[in-house]
Amino acid sequence: MAEDTKVYPTGLTEKEAMEINEGLKWGTRIFGGIAVLAHVLAFALTPWLH
Repeated sequence: MAEDTKVYPTGLTEKEAMEINEGLKWGTRIFGGIAVLAHVLAFALTPWLH
């Protein structure tokens, strides 16, 4: 019988799943920030976009 504290289907506890979720959210924010910065720099520094 499966343990009630595990989250289906990963086999992680809810606390472990939340830790992974927080890391994923921070990684997504950092990636998005770098992408926005790259797009702003590309717009500002490439003459054919003006």
